[in-house]
Amino acid sequence: MDALIDSLVQQFQDPSSTASIVVAMADDNIDDMDLELEDELDLSSGGAATTTRQPETDEEKQLRIMDGYISALPFPAESPEDMREELNRIVSKMLIAAEGRHWDHLLAWTGAFNSYVCAQPTSKPHIIPSLELQYIHSFASTLIRLIGNRLGSKRKLELHELTLPWARLWKFLELEMWPKKRMVMSNMSRNLHNVLLHLAEACCDYFAPSEIPNMLDTFLPLITKETASSMFTVLAAFLPASHAHTYLPFMFKSWEAFHSYKIEDSMISQFAALSVAHVAGTASEYGPEGSLPWKDVGIYSENEWDMIMRACLASLSVPVGSSKGGSATAVHADRSNPSVFKKNGQRHAWLAQIIIYSMSVDGPVRPPVGEDGKPGSSTEKSFLAGSKALDSLDRRLLTFVHRLAAEFSTRWNDELLPSCKTPLPQRITVDIKRSFVQVLRTPVLLSMFAKDPIATSYAQAALKHLSILEPDLIMPQLLERAFSGLETVNETHRTTAAIGALAAVPSALTIRSVWLKGQKHLVSLLEMCLPGIDINDAIKTISTSLFITTALQFIKIGDLNVEGAVTLAHDAPGEDVVMKLEGAETPMMERIKRRQMSEEELEEDSLVKQSTAGFAETLLKSLNAALDVVCANLSDKLFTLVLNLVYEYCTTNARSNSVRSIGNLVNSMARTRPKETISKFLPFTKHQIEIELAAGASSVRTTSNTAAALPSDTTFHWNLAVIRAALAYGGADLVEFKDDMLSLMTTLRKAKNERGYSGFGRLVNRTLATLTGTYPLEQRIVNPRQWKDPYFERSHHYSWGKQFSNPKDVEVQWHVPSAKEVEFAIEIFQKIITPAIVDLEALIQVPPTSRDGVWRNDFCRMMYLVRSAWSGASCLLIEGEKTGGDLCIDENYIAGITPSFKRPRAAFALSDPADPRYKTVKALKDRFGNLLHRSFLALTQEAEAKSEAADAVDASIQLVRALDIYLLDYGVSRDTIVALKRQFTMARDSVKTHPKQRSFPRMVWIKRAALYGYSRMYQHTNYRDRSALDDQLLLDLVELSLSPYTRVRKHAQSALLAASAYYRRAWRFVLPRIIEELKRETSKGKDADPDRQKGMCLAYPFRQDCSIHLLQPDYLSCILECQSQEKPSLQKLVARIASDSLSCFTEESLAVSVFLVPLPDVAAACAAAHLVNEMSPTEQPNLTESKSRTAIQAEIRQRRLRKLISDLLAIANSALTHWRYKEYSIRYITHLLCRDHPPLPDVATLLSEQAISEHPFTRTYSQRGLTKLLLHVKMRSFSKEPQQLWFSQWLNPLRQDIPINDPNKFLQDLERPFTGDSSTVLFVDKEQQGFLTWSNTVKAYRPPPPTGSVLVWSEDTQPSLQAIRSVINQQWIQKFIILNSQEGSKAATASSVDLRLENVIFLKTLFKTFEAEYLEPFLNHVDVLILSDDKYQQRAGFEVLAGALRGSKHWPLDTQAKLWEWFTARLPRLFEHIKPDAVVMWDAFLNVQLVERDPRRMQPLVDFILSQKIDFNADSAFTVTKCLTTIGILADGLGTRIESQVSRMIDLYFDNIQTPYAEVRAQIAVNLGVLMAIQWHPRYRTAGELVAACSTNNDPLQIRKAQHLPRIQSFIANFDQWRQERLPPPRVSQSTYDRVGLTLLQWVWGTAHSARASSVFPYVMPLLPEIFKMAELNDSSELQLYSSAVLIVLSTISPPHEYVEPIIDNLIGAVKSSPSWRIRLSVLPVLQVFYFRNLLNLPDTSVQRVMDVLLECLRDENVEDTWAMDQLAFNEDQAAALSTIVSGTSYYA
Repeated sequence: MDALIDSLVQQFQDPSSTASIVVAMADDNIDDMDLELEDELDLSSGGAATTTRQPETDEEKQLRIMDGYISALPFPAESPEDMREELNRIVSKMLIAAEGRHWDHLLAWTGAFNSYVCAQPTSKPHIIPSLELQYIHSFASTLIRLIGNRLGSKRKLELHELTLPWARLWKFLELEMWPKKRMVMSNMSRNLHNVLLHLAEACCDYFAPSEIPNMLDTFLPLITKETASSMFTVLAAFLPASHAHTYLPFMFKSWEAFHSYKIEDSMISQFAALSVAHVAGTASEYGPEGSLPWKDVGIYSENEWDMIMRACLASLSVPVGSSKGGSATAVHADRSNPSVFKKNGQRHAWLAQIIIYSMSVDGPVRPPVGEDGKPGSSTEKSFLAGSKALDSLDRRLLTFVHRLAAEFSTRWNDELLPSCKTPLPQRITVDIKRSFVQVLRTPVLLSMFAKDPIATSYAQAALKHLSILEPDLIMPQLLERAFSGLETVNETHRTTAAIGALAAVPSALTIRSVWLKGQKHLVSLLEMCLPGIDINDAIKTISTSLFITTALQFIKIGDLNVEGAVTLAHDAPGEDVVMKLEGAETPMMERIKRRQMSEEELEEDSLVKQSTAGFAETLLKSLNAALDVVCANLSDKLFTLVLNLVYEYCTTNARSNSVRSIGNLVNSMARTRPKETISKFLPFTKHQIEIELAAGASSVRTTSNTAAALPSDTTFHWNLAVIRAALAYGGADLVEFKDDMLSLMTTLRKAKNERGYSGFGRLVNRTLATLTGTYPLEQRIVNPRQWKDPYFERSHHYSWGKQFSNPKDVEVQWHVPSAKEVEFAIEIFQKIITPAIVDLEALIQVPPTSRDGVWRNDFCRMMYLVRSAWSGASCLLIEGEKTGGDLCIDENYIAGITPSFKRPRAAFALSDPADPRYKTVKALKDRFGNLLHRSFLALTQEAEAKSEAADAVDASIQLVRALDIYLLDYGVSRDTIVALKRQFTMARDSVKTHPKQRSFPRMVWIKRAALYGYSRMYQHTNYRDRSALDDQLLLDLVELSLSPYTRVRKHAQSALLAASAYYRRAWRFVLPRIIEELKRETSKGKDADPDRQKGMCLAYPFRQDCSIHLLQPDYLSCILECQSQEKPSLQKLVARIASDSLSCFTEESLAVSVFLVPLPDVAAACAAAHLVNEMSPTEQPNLTESKSRTAIQAEIRQRRLRKLISDLLAIANSALTHWRYKEYSIRYITHLLCRDHPPLPDVATLLSEQAISEHPFTRTYSQRGLTKLLLHVKMRSFSKEPQQLWFSQWLNPLRQDIPINDPNKFLQDLERPFTGDSSTVLFVDKEQQGFLTWSNTVKAYRPPPPTGSVLVWSEDTQPSLQAIRSVINQQWIQKFIILNSQEGSKAATASSVDLRLENVIFLKTLFKTFEAEYLEPFLNHVDVLILSDDKYQQRAGFEVLAGALRGSKHWPLDTQAKLWEWFTARLPRLFEHIKPDAVVMWDAFLNVQLVERDPRRMQPLVDFILSQKIDFNADSAFTVTKCLTTIGILADGLGTRIESQVSRMIDLYFDNIQTPYAEVRAQIAVNLGVLMAIQWHPRYRTAGELVAACSTNNDPLQIRKAQHLPRIQSFIANFDQWRQERLPPPRVSQSTYDRVGLTLLQWVWGTAHSARASSVFPYVMPLLPEIFKMAELNDSSELQLYSSAVLIVLSTISPPHEYVEPIIDNLIGAVKSSPSWRIRLSVLPVLQVFYFRNLLNLPDTSVQRVMDVLLECLRDENVEDTWAMDQLAFNEDQAAALSTIVSGTSYYA
């Protein structure tokens, strides 16, 4: 926010919280398991055992959790005291940075805080004006993570530990929700309101419940028909779950009243959160007073539950009747008044939570339909699984089913915990669980073969949960279908679907405690699935690989010989099962061989089809993962068999298109048993490689990887891939083969082509990585000791899927580099790498003129070898203290708070600088670094011939990659951490069934330990110090980034960006060099090298925050000097930079107030934090220096900003500047305008001059800039302090707040006419309250005096205003008018005559600022324009007139009177002159004038409109329609200000509803909707009164109030007569019956698509019989169409509950009593839709009557009725509705 700083500096209010030490990580957190061990015995269940253990303190708990991480590491970690000391140091640095206003340093230390600790914050967020947006996003994200308040997870902070204030957050959010229009024009890319809303959602439970009345008093007055969709989102985000009874009735009544999809989403999300929070009822964590007691269904009453279920049925969008989904009327209503928030709804998940967390025993369990598990009916089967099922519908239904299963599993497991607070009567029982699974079983099993893969995935996800809950109900049915799908393939997708379903239920198939009968099916299922590895079907292959992986990763594959073997029948008892895997050995091994062949085919095919390379990569990875799992869990016997098979294949084959595949195959073997694999393959492959190299393999020199491999080299590459894979995981075992390996490496130095020497480099890389790295050696299902136990060998099936709840029970077998391994690694460097370095040193001494292709090949292969070695040894050496680097000390440098972190202990092989081995390796690496710099000098000096350019590029790329490795390959990279985290998450989620799961397989714990260990090492890569050599290499990268070769530039720029992000203050060191080179090159003009210019432009991080650009203000001016270059690619690059970098320049990023103004909230937070987090004496000087530099920061920022603007002005004002670059400069200058700084006269002059530019976009951007500048003039003039300036709280001199003591008197005062007496009337322009409730005050304005300007602009803005005055003159105005009177420049807008809002705002701003100075010359032009026959000139006239009238708001009254006198004299003629093609601009003009404006300010216009006499029978329909449209716009704009006229207007329209013109009647229908909407305003004095009324009143929001029902009834009384008087075709449309009926239908249709759709039912109820009759009239297509459409729309809208039964009675009556089969035919679909939507609201009698009607229709002799009934009941597409009506009647009763 411009906020939340002290939320981060006040984390330690509680002294004990400093002991809350959690995991030191680089990213958010390693996992979200919160592995807290619960008591094994639930004492509340009445168990006999008790414990005397004292409750553990927070410190003990945190230490225990931390110990779970540390104990898994292979090295000793820091002590808690050391970690606490470092934590205190970080917090002290945060406090110093905050008190000194060094926000960039605070952001960095916040990152350290996130990485190092997740303490218990007890702070309060405060608003800091003008803080940069990137800081707001970061701090908000940090606070959300610290709170960790995720639904379904255990709280990190209890409610009593933290209280947050909501008012300040709302204050800032409100400002972002409804910013000033002129502010939006200048910055349209802000997304801060969504960030703040997310923050409120995360913090809402920590808002004090006592503040709920204040929240309601604040929010409810702001709810209007226009803002409801946004404000209810705010309500749902801010209201805490505690004391929800104070607002829950209001939420339900509001939901009933407003017809809006967004509001419904907000309500459902709120109810879902409340359902989960109050599942324990009065026993919840909120206490008896704050909890919601359980009622009829969960925490809801019967009526409330029916509303939720209606929404649930509607949300599924089931195609019932003629409706193909949910009603779009709610979405249409949201489009009329859209929400300002963009929030992705998860409606299915929310509804599932509501249903699941409202379950409890309410009676005997009733068996569901289809108790035997068979589908309930053939229609249900065809609906859910048939080929005619709608895939989009299946997705929605199955998403909902999946969420139901997931939420049920979560609640079931939560209630098994001893800490569960839910009372026993409210818990779900075993019987409920069984019935629940039975209900979901049929749709899930039927949908597992759906053709839509997404729908199938949801079904499989549901199966995962259901198979755990009730495996006896799910698994037999699932296996029956799986075996069927695998044995006989009737449809192509069935096999894939069956395999996917099996992959979703590995626990039930492997773990005896889940399903005792599952293990006996595993062998047969694996055998049947192996043919799924099909190269012709990639999806099936991936599914098969996934099943093999999930099924075998938690088992041991070995022989099980148990006496009493029985057949593997489906009904065999699990405890007597004997499983013999030896029968599966042969087919499995054959399949492994076939699998390898499949990979060969795949790789060969991918060479032909490069477009599928990405998918082929995914397929290969899935196969590799499956084989890794198989090999890892093989018994010794089976592993030996597999190893021999693979060895036989490798030694007898060599195929060029499967080199990579064979390497992956051997790699899987080496990962499991490296010693056996190495001893098997090394002798043979070493001998073969020596033979091949001696015979000339890899002797053709190449340096590019695009060159095709020679067929004669196939055997060499094949054996090299095999041995490289075999050596990948040897570790300590490699030492035994040291001599052979060194000999092999020496031999491989002979390889000359790129594929050969790159393979050799990767061999060295992997060898050094396995020697020097620390990593887990295995991930088997049990600890190593148990794995080797003979008893486990005979009975390991009892341990399949074994899970551990305590991480200390998991013995992690680590590879830690031994002394011999380190010595071997050093020997490789000395014997293999050092000779390569010597060769490179000799090569770079060769004169440039003597360097040929051989030289470049030698350089590339030697450099590849050296860089590969150091990449593999990234964990060999820990960096010591570096010195000599340029710290880039400037006037703002503070050494004490510059980010510098204490590194945690990590698994580096050499960490003692005194160790001789350390010194040896350090010297080798320094030599490598110096070699790189000298190589750079050698390559840049070389003058190459064009024919050898490609080789030069390859050499340069090798150098760039070597520089990348030297600078960045240290420890582990971020990509490695991301990959490890992804692997861990996948492993955890594959077995995770609920959020609070505590037990996981051993592999998950090992992956967590590995991730934690690597994360500690990752801490060493951030904020690294630089040495002098590092600085030199960074400069080398800068120069390489300017290379004329694109490939070299891109690689170098990527490496430079990455390196500068990891080294401290690297950007400050690099950027001046880039700018210097850019200046030097730009100064050459047309002689500049465009490629170097492109390189420098791209090397600069132009997309980063504004501080980068302010750090080097010369960059933008240099970029804009590139106009002399004609190269198109450079011009496109400049355009992209200009577009992308503009978003960096927000006003907050340019502000200086944040450095200068008092920030008492931050000071108070820091002072409070100091009390409990005592600062070290050594930090006191840093604090003093930090505070002393605060003013310097502001001065530096102002100085740099002035220079940047000055440079841009020089470019923009230059006569030599191209118009496009002038446009770029203006855009930059506009974004650099900041309210903190007085506007510059030169800027004002430039923008004024360019506002009439011939170039449309230059003109547009200049007008935007001038509008922003003049807005800042207003802000600065009316703001007395920065707080007002930044929170838009400036005070207009005429501003006066009106207290609302008596709302009625206030409304009467609004109608008091203004007669020119400024002391008796106050203008209220914005009607932002009074719809539901009133606030205490309303913002108003006093009338200005008759003469003399009341708006006085501040002195520091006067020079700019004078500069604008010096530009704007008669010629300027004339040219402005001419340019704006032209046709649009774009094809899309050329014919449009809509008013351009930007032009209106620009002109309004001019007239607001300069008042009437330019009025007369503008009006002289307008006099001609508005009466012109040219529509574009007329539009320009309307724009000027609209801007002048709106801008005259605060002019002296006499001046306003002259303007209105001029306008009023021309208004009649103007209105008469409006033609059909000008109606659009007239309507827009009226909207601009009438919206958010007190009508007394424009009384002449209002009087003119109201004085129009409408002749509904006039000769011209357009004239009547124009009047009606104008009155409708007036009513819509003024709202309740015109309420005294509304009843008269409505009566007038009803009296003339039968006018002969169709377009007039259509406008009457629109106006009726607008006028009746004005009369809807419940208006309670206070929010408390409204909330109380919602608890006691049936209609608190007055949606049942039908004020004009008598007029409708009068029409109904005459309909029979009018029907009889209908004219025959073709004049039937002229009949009174048709005119009146169609108008009423259009009015109902429009109201049904608005937010007040529910209020139409009181009018519709008496109309329903007549609407049925209208649907029968086939001689009037329009009337028939509207009547049928209205019936369908009404059936999809949820009516108030008391109307449900009368509507169904009307529908039933229409079917039963109507003699016309056409009426029955039109009513039956409506009946079906309404029945389905309101099923739970119907009493038993109504349900029975519907059944009777269906039966009567079936017996009807009319073929049409029978056909309609068939469609209703027996059509397969509507099987769900039939099952609901027929099968579900008794169940839902």
